[in-house]
Amino acid sequence: MATTYRRLLGAALAAALFLAGCAGAPPPKPRAEPLAPLPQVGRNSREVALERALGEFSGAPYVSGGTSPDGVDCSGLIQALYHRAGVNLPRTVADQYQAGRPVARNELQFGDVVFFNRYCQTRGRGPILAGILSSGADDDEVCHDGIYLGGGRFMHASPRGVFISRMDAEVWRVSYRGARRYFPGGN
Repeated sequence: MATTYRRLLGAALAAALFLAGCAGAPPPKPRAEPLAPLPQVGRNSREVALERALGEFSGAPYVSGGTSPDGVDCSGLIQALYHRAGVNLPRTVADQYQAGRPVARNELQFGDVVFFNRYCQTRGRGPILAGILSSGADDDEVCHDGIYLGGGRFMHASPRGVFISRMDAEVWRVSYRGARRYFPGGN
């Protein structure tokens, strides 16, 4: 009887070790959505440089005040991307919004910068989340931006890091405030 228990215990232990070995390490945390190749037709050297820079920053962690792939915030991302494409932009979201040419939402092209009031602070009340706490006076304030990729998608840096979002998601649709184009003569 004792021998039977030892055999069962040995078999159970062997099965447990075998299964534990198969399990391996937990899968790595998924990285940001890969940047799909963009059409090359009519692309100029600035747009090509901008696309390369997008790949550099995809999945970068969020760091307030950061401007590198090691850590970046939203306006730092835009400034760094455009710097790599040979265009110098101001550092803050508000100043970036004042620069460039306004672009209608239905005319967005790759490389345009889209602006939102998603993370605005008002009178110490905390962030305006998709305009929920907006009092009306803050509606035109901009405090978050990202770069339009085409197909209704944009890349931006948020507290979750650099990733791609959809413009038609409720939070971005409601908090959208406009877009600017910075390449001379269009994109």
